[in-house]
Amino acid sequence: MLRLLSTKRWLTWLLVATLWATICLVAGRWQWNRWQEKSTIQERIDTNYDARPVPFGDVLEDGRAPAKDDEWKQVRGTGTYLGDVRMVRNRPGPGGDFGYETVDIFAVDGIKVLVDRGWVTNGSSAAKPSSVPASPRGQVTVTGWVRPSEKSLGRPPVEGQLSSISTADAEKATGEQLVDGYVRMRTEAMPDGTTPPRPQALERPSQGMAAGINLSYAIQWWLGIVAGYAFVLMRARREYLDGLETADPASAGEVQAQKGATAARPKREKKRKQRIWDEEDE
Repeated sequence: MLRLLSTKRWLTWLLVATLWATICLVAGRWQWNRWQEKSTIQERIDTNYDARPVPFGDVLEDGRAPAKDDEWKQVRGTGTYLGDVRMVRNRPGPGGDFGYETVDIFAVDGIKVLVDRGWVTNGSSAAKPSSVPASPRGQVTVTGWVRPSEKSLGRPPVEGQLSSISTADAEKATGEQLVDGYVRMRTEAMPDGTTPPRPQALERPSQGMAAGINLSYAIQWWLGIVAGYAFVLMRARREYLDGLETADPASAGEVQAQKGATAARPKREKKRKQRIWDEEDE
């Protein structure tokens, strides 16, 4: 059989199986990495989302983006809004409707950071929201979750709006020096304990499809490597056994046994049913 596999035809098939194995290996590795990434994100949300809040300055600082482990960590601080409200357009809200998220600059712990206060619906023309609750004036205590700065979409600026919650875009639009990253607001409280009007709160982040499905896909791709080589070897073995049977008719029985072929079973003769009119004829 090794001699058969060394022929040009079967070497070509082995090459095809090797190419298929390479594809399966790469695809499986990609799915494996996706499983690890999703698992890490899910663990981070589970760990940080409802943990005890820490001061803004413990997590956010000038010149440094939030660490991966600090994403979705809760922060709390008392400061003031600058009142420079910006609308971030084309943002999905509850129920999948698109609208705007409202962001303002919050000065706290010696830094200035963007705070995403929530979501509002589109106006009649979708060019602007129907209404925007103003940020509270004076001292206010904000609790929220740390998020990394979003990627700039590079779109032409629109007065009072942002295409994404990009720190770089917000700095250009406002002229303020901001820390890298932003805070998604959870609650606000005035000094007397009252809660000021705010846009609609954003929902808890979806953790997406369970990470286990990517692990399942990775295993399936890697099993494809075995399946590819097994298919080629089984076809080669079948051809090899057919060749033995043709070359040596005397060994045909042995070859058939190797193929796992079973002798044809004699057909049972069906018993003829006796009908009433047959009995009458008799």
